[in-house]
Amino acid sequence: MRTDDPLAVARSRALGALLELVAGDPGVAAEALLLPAGVAPLALAADAAVLDSPTTPALRRYSGVVYAGLDHAGLSAAEQRIAGRSCLVFSGLFGVVGGDEPVPDYRVPAKAVLPGLGVAGTFWRPVLDEVLPTRLGRGLIVDLRSSDYAAMWRPGRSSAARVISVRVLSPAPRGGHAVISYPSKFPKGRLAAELVRRVARGEPVAAADDVAAAWLAWEGAAEARRTPTGFDLYTR
Repeated sequence: MRTDDPLAVARSRALGALLELVAGDPGVAAEALLLPAGVAPLALAADAAVLDSPTTPALRRYSGVVYAGLDHAGLSAAEQRIAGRSCLVFSGLFGVVGGDEPVPDYRVPAKAVLPGLGVAGTFWRPVLDEVLPTRLGRGLIVDLRSSDYAAMWRPGRSSAARVISVRVLSPAPRGGHAVISYPSKFPKGRLAAELVRRVARGEPVAAADDVAAAWLAWEGAAEARRTPTGFDLYTR
């Protein structure tokens, strides 16, 4: 581990705290990691073996509704390479990882409480403030994070003008539109996939209009409304 690399140092601390937690009472660990009873035994076992776990690239490792929308396996080889170098994933254990970065099996959400560190997302905030400006480069930043992970890093002056924050709203049962778990998460993955495909086709992803065009290319999209910080995207 490089002692001059703040991300590596913080990751080492988070891993140590996690191993300390899972070495103790399983009930306490499950509560601190916000694990539902049905998945707690397997998740705790994975966390206990995190240093020895086989790794796989982040966009293949992580699962859930957003990743189902991205459908990494359905991307072409060229598109997968673009996604790997273009996507960043926020992590309660590792802070932030590249889409093609090797990641072990683990369960540590942003709101997990780790011994000696406190809430994971809060622990990572000053670290990411330091390391992300370099990792984000100079291009457009399309922010698809949920609220828990958005709290881990807020754009500073050097990057705020380049950030397009996205909120997806879906038809609500009682009328109107609202942020609804599955219908709002899956389309974020579809948007990410379409942005990757635009790059693969040689089309620009350099301005807000490019993000809107990518959104409207998806068959489930209804409308893109500009907001002060990005877009409200509406599904059908």
